[in-house]
Amino acid sequence: MNLSYRADIDGLRAIAVLLVIFNHIGITLFSGGYIGVDIFFVISGYLITIILTQDIQSQRFSIARFYKKRVVRLAPAYFTVLSVVSVIAWQVMLPDDLSEYFNSVMYATVLMANLYMRNEVGDYFSPSVEGVPLLHLWSLGVEEQFYLFWPLLLWLVIGKVSRKYALAIVTVLTGIMIFYAQYQLGQNAAKAYFSMPVRAFELLIGAWLCFLPQIKLPKLLQQSLVWAAVTVLFAAAIYFDKQTPFPGLMALIPCLATALIIYLGQVSSSNNLLLCNPLSTWIGKISYPMYLWHWPIVVLFGIYMLPLSAEHQAVIILLSILLAFLTYQLFEKPAKRFVLAANDQVIILGFLLPALCFIVIAKTVNEYDGFPDRFPHSVYLKQEALNSFAHVIRSQCMDTADPKALPDPKQCVLGKAKADIDFLLLGDSHANAYTAMLDVWAKDANLRGYDITQSSTFYLPGVQRSELNFNKWEKLDKFEIRNKAITAHLAKNHYPTIILAGSYVPYFGHEVKLEDGTHHSNEKIFKTSFMKALENAYQASDQVIVLQDVPRLDQDSVPADCILRNEILHTHAQCTISRRKYEARLAPFNRIVAEAKRKYPQLKIIDPTKVLCNQQVCKISVNELPLYRNKDSNHINNQGSRALGIAYLKQYGNPLKDE
Repeated sequence: MNLSYRADIDGLRAIAVLLVIFNHIGITLFSGGYIGVDIFFVISGYLITIILTQDIQSQRFSIARFYKKRVVRLAPAYFTVLSVVSVIAWQVMLPDDLSEYFNSVMYATVLMANLYMRNEVGDYFSPSVEGVPLLHLWSLGVEEQFYLFWPLLLWLVIGKVSRKYALAIVTVLTGIMIFYAQYQLGQNAAKAYFSMPVRAFELLIGAWLCFLPQIKLPKLLQQSLVWAAVTVLFAAAIYFDKQTPFPGLMALIPCLATALIIYLGQVSSSNNLLLCNPLSTWIGKISYPMYLWHWPIVVLFGIYMLPLSAEHQAVIILLSILLAFLTYQLFEKPAKRFVLAANDQVIILGFLLPALCFIVIAKTVNEYDGFPDRFPHSVYLKQEALNSFAHVIRSQCMDTADPKALPDPKQCVLGKAKADIDFLLLGDSHANAYTAMLDVWAKDANLRGYDITQSSTFYLPGVQRSELNFNKWEKLDKFEIRNKAITAHLAKNHYPTIILAGSYVPYFGHEVKLEDGTHHSNEKIFKTSFMKALENAYQASDQVIVLQDVPRLDQDSVPADCILRNEILHTHAQCTISRRKYEARLAPFNRIVAEAKRKYPQLKIIDPTKVLCNQQVCKISVNELPLYRNKDSNHINNQGSRALGIAYLKQYGNPLKDE
């Protein structure tokens, strides 16, 4: 099988890289644009296997020669992008972020970025990945780890048997890896996404094409099948989203469509207009550096708090194309002549030496804690606040190992450490984030509180909570267990005051489902259970307080560290969010609270956001201190919570004191 130029493959590369970029810059039409990586995997598996089988059959195969060619193909653009991004990171990243970045550099340098992303970053679709400049290099890690064993397997096994047996071996191996991928997807979808063994079947599908018998089809049928496969690719890119179980069986759709296009093109030259036009093939030729450049550019726009408007989306695409073209012309093309150089020289000078340099730089940055002297001291005070997490500080109270067992009252004190407990705090991680604020108020009022918060568990008796995970509802068992324990506790104990607090917005959205056996809507179920919670609370106390929740930053795409970025980047972004949007999202909860207030006129509502909001906007800082947690859109940090409590005291007095 000759490896002649395939315009249709360059066209496929163009589709792949553009789908990924469209997805990453937030073009909602392409919510499944991440399948572009899967297209790349199939193409890579096909091309590399052709090259390897030709070398094996002609007895020219050499592991060193293979890796030399990989270095010549990948290293010039790869290390160019790493160098430029690292210089920019030094200028714009805080010490902690810079240290994390260079940790990722060490993994990326030795082609293990996927392992770093799997272990340190987590869910590929999480908003937290938006500040990780090398996130996209996970796919290169997958490819190169696959090519650690695939050449040897071809040489030792497949190269020794007939084409028919080789096809059988690859078919069986591909099938095994598909089932393995589907199994791992069910175990931990977030980690499976980055795993080489999980992704191996996608490269194997490309390899499998090399052993199929070539069947020549009528030209019209062949062209129709190519268009059908291209249509499938775009349909997957449009209809898949972050909730699609992926990879696994669903990944077969784009992979097999890609494989069909490649197969049809190898038995008869393709003249598909979309794939083979000059623009598509040109983009295909620079698709690799385009892929490398686009994501750091997206992250840089985010660091500078530039919204992904249509204008900025266009700028990102154009910048990616321009930098890719320059990289291709200045680094990739000139490097091709080194394919004739000695294997060991290319591997040492082209890969090992630059990799060692990056590792030394990364170790130095980490050794000096990200070089904190680059910024004034005020920056670090703000950063310290951003990274103060109540659930860490109060870990003995939050999320006890057994949700049936309430935490020790002696360890979970708010306010004065005296004998009698004056108030009980019930709620989820948002309630936990309020503990520093409540501690300020409680000390001022000479009160003692008891904190029994648990994440994702607002007190709703008699209700089951499920969360959407890859289009499947998963029951949150600890929610029901803890709320049963709270109900039993309230039936046996009495407190002067009970405070209810939590994150209310998710209960009225599409990613949480409440069930109580009635088949009613979430809002109806929430209302019924909330009224029951108030009834139980009033039976166990003299006073009940409901704390309002803070606004969510994602409604206006404002980062938690907005004021910090303004200081270090010398920008002037508006670090506020719309009060109208905040109130609109809380409207269903506020309607229920208003009805509860009519039933229980003595119900007290405390709204800490009075300190933050005017008629138009709400601030995300208190006295120049960031209010929210780092890389978090809805939890306030511990220092910000305390500052909020102090500011409220000064402006409105102590809401825990009798009026």
